[in-house]
Amino acid sequence: MINIKHVDILKTIAQLEVNLISGGIMFLFIENRTIKWKLASKKFDMDIFNVGNTVGESAIAVRAMKEGRTLTEKVPREKYGQRLFTVAIPLVDDSDTPVGAFSIVLPRLHSVGASFSSFAPIVAELFPEGAFLYMSDLNKIAYIQSSQKFTLPNMNVGYELKETDMAYQTISSGRPQAKEVGKERYGVPVYIVNYPLYDEDDTNQIVATLGVVVPKDASNKLKNITGSLATSLEGISATVEQLAASAMKIHENEQNLYNHVNSVGETLEKINSITEFISSVANQSNMLGLNAAIEASRAGEMGKGFSVVANEVRKLAAQSKETVPQIKILTDEIKNKISEVNKESRESLTASEEQAAATQEISASIEELSAITNQLDNMTKDL
Repeated sequence: MINIKHVDILKTIAQLEVNLISGGIMFLFIENRTIKWKLASKKFDMDIFNVGNTVGESAIAVRAMKEGRTLTEKVPREKYGQRLFTVAIPLVDDSDTPVGAFSIVLPRLHSVGASFSSFAPIVAELFPEGAFLYMSDLNKIAYIQSSQKFTLPNMNVGYELKETDMAYQTISSGRPQAKEVGKERYGVPVYIVNYPLYDEDDTNQIVATLGVVVPKDASNKLKNITGSLATSLEGISATVEQLAASAMKIHENEQNLYNHVNSVGETLEKINSITEFISSVANQSNMLGLNAAIEASRAGEMGKGFSVVANEVRKLAAQSKETVPQIKILTDEIKNKISEVNKESRESLTASEEQAAATQEISASIEELSAITNQLDNMTKDL
């Protein structure tokens, strides 16, 4: 748990990290049950989480406040229309009563979906007659990529799947689908291949599909190399899994960052206690000084009381002086914690570089698809 008065530290760290997460991230500060602050990356945002909105009883932030501990959760698509990974850190007041939460929300994308924009434009251009690639979730088309020579104008992102759609049939059957479709459906005769994509944590659960559409003129030839295409796509999928692993490393670093921030908060609490002590000493010194002035104004033997009071003042002053080294030690401790935060940030950058390297491996997998393209070229020459 973190004291709510240190929430500005969390916000500062969030601003440093928000655009380092390749798949996108969103930070939320929730006080009681109302979203008071939100920071979303350029790649990921959800309108359902807006400043001023109230979170529900089942929300992870509310549960984290009730249980008084940090919680993590994999949110299914049914809840918000998108799979998410969320973290909620409870925030407490000076009496350790939970009054809010600091939440982290990340999109939980399939590895192929996370890298679709990287490989799809290249794959689409590998087919001599052109190709159209698409990826769906369980309900609608989520991504599309046309080639320069071929597109499906009536296939758009957001299109709701119907029983007659290949993606719908793949989801229902749990098996890859391949079919020729006449021009009455898409305006041109096409050949469609659609593959199921499974949950990384449950290989029996389909979470998305990947489809390839090509003009029917090349369908007979393409049928013979569908297996090779599937193998190449598997190679791409294996590579992008490395991207997912790097993303998890970034998430682990994020968790470590907040653990360090928690330690900083505890150190600040110690400083506050010492500061309160100094304030108390100052008040007592002031009162003793006043008494000393009164004693000094008296005559005769009564004036001896001044010496006693003066000694007490000196003792309290000495105690105040002794707290200064303690403050210095705690200040150095804060600096060390901040240094650890910076180190974790650098590790996040390193993980991002690993993702870039994995992307290059995607290019290597796509070279296999280039070989398939050469086969298509040779076939075309024989026609």
